[in-house]
Amino acid sequence: MEYLIDNVKNLYIVLLFTVIVLVVLDIIFEKRKNRKLERELEIYKLEYQKLEKHFSEFKDNVLKNIEDASCSYIIKNVEKRGNELINRLNLLNAKLVKIQEHHKNLQERQQKLHDSLLDEHKLLNQYFENYS
Repeated sequence: MEYLIDNVKNLYIVLLFTVIVLVVLDIIFEKRKNRKLERELEIYKLEYQKLEKHFSEFKDNVLKNIEDASCSYIIKNVEKRGNELINRLNLLNAKLVKIQEHHKNLQERQQKLHDSLLDEHKLLNQYFENYS
């Protein structure tokens, strides 16, 4: 009977260690995903800044050209290119928001996994204290 209890204890310990290892590995992989998403977020931010710069330059050029050329033709051209840039900026902004939400969700999941690991660690400590 005592042998059976020892086997159950050993099995429980092995299971706890396995769960801890899995949680730690999951946290590590989530951190890698977060780093990758942060790099992508930085790339999107840089693209967004470039588009804003181009938009500003385009706007300045259009204002100069309005004085030199026919107003109706330039206004149509400006509206068309402005709408294209606005659509591109909106699309990029939507992607940025999506990545930020995903990044936030990953951080929340990582925090939950970390809390779970701490709980498992506490349980393991209690187990060893009770059976020492």
